[in-house]
Amino acid sequence: MKHKHDTWGWMLAVDFFFAGMGAAMLVIAGITDLFIGEITTSVLGNFLAPIFVAIGAGFLILELGRPFQAWRVFMNPKAILTFGAWNMLLAIAFGFVLASFGIKAFPWSEMVVLRKIVAVLSIIVGLVVATYPGVLLARHKSRPFWNGPGMMVIFLMSSLVTGAAAHIACGFFVPAPTEVVLAKLPYFVAALLFFQILIWIGYIMIKIDGTTEREAKAAERWLKGDISGSFKIGFLVCGNVLPLILLLFSNTTAQVIGAILVLFGGLLMRHLVVKAGEDRTWLPGELNYRSKLPIGDEEFLKAWKC
Repeated sequence: MKHKHDTWGWMLAVDFFFAGMGAAMLVIAGITDLFIGEITTSVLGNFLAPIFVAIGAGFLILELGRPFQAWRVFMNPKAILTFGAWNMLLAIAFGFVLASFGIKAFPWSEMVVLRKIVAVLSIIVGLVVATYPGVLLARHKSRPFWNGPGMMVIFLMSSLVTGAAAHIACGFFVPAPTEVVLAKLPYFVAALLFFQILIWIGYIMIKIDGTTEREAKAAERWLKGDISGSFKIGFLVCGNVLPLILLLFSNTTAQVIGAILVLFGGLLMRHLVVKAGEDRTWLPGELNYRSKLPIGDEEFLKAWKC
C-alpha cells in the first residue's frame, strides 16, 4: 500500500463500493429466486453483480500494489485479506452461474434444483463480501473511528442499499420477466435508507459520548470538521433523505433518479470512511521515528539512484 501504510487511497473506497454493491445485488437475486421461485430481477442486474465484484477486486489489486504478484493474496489462509479474496472470487463465479439461469438458451436454465443450490451459495458468499470491508476496517484498533463492530453493520447496510438501488436502475433499462420484485424494491430501499440514517446517527453519538477520547475526537470530525459538509449535505441529504423521498413516488423516473442518488451516497460514504482512517493512535515515539524517515527526494537518495 501507499503512503507508508499510514492511509489508504481512493481506490480502496472504489473497491469497497463496487464489491459491496455487487455482492448485495447477488444476495438480492438469490433471495428472490429462492422465495419467489424464478429469476425475477433484471438479467442485466444479475450479470452486473459479479462484474461489479470483479471491478472492486481489480481496484483492490491496484491499491495493494504489484498486481503481477496478486496471486500471493490467496496463499495465506490465516490472513483476513486472503479470506476476503477467496470469497470475492467465489462471488464472481456463483454470480455468473446464477445469472446464466435467466437466459433460456443455456441448457441448464431449466434445472431448478441446481439453480436453488447456486442461489443459496450466492447468498452466503454475497453476505460475506458485503460485510467484509467493515470487518477489515473494524480490526484496526489504531484507527479510532473504524474500531468496533459498528463498521460491519454500516457496510452491510450500505451494501444492501446500493445493491437494491442498482437493481432498480438496471430494471429501468432491461425490465425483469415479472415486476413482482422490482415494483417493491423502491419501498424496500426507502426503508433501508431510513434505518441507515438512524444507524449513522447512533454510531457517531456512541463514538462521541460512550467511547475513548480519541474516538470522540475522530467522530466530531464528521459533525464539525473538514468532512462534515460532505457527510451532512452529500451523504445524509443527497444520498439518503432526498432519494428516500423520491423512491416513495410511484413515478418510475423519480425512482430511478432516487436510485442513482443512493449510489452516489454509497460511494461518497466509503470515501469519507477511508479518509477518516487518517485519524489514528500513534505508538509512543512513532511520530518521532517517522519524522526522521526519508521522504524520497533527498540528495543522498538521488545520488544513490545515479
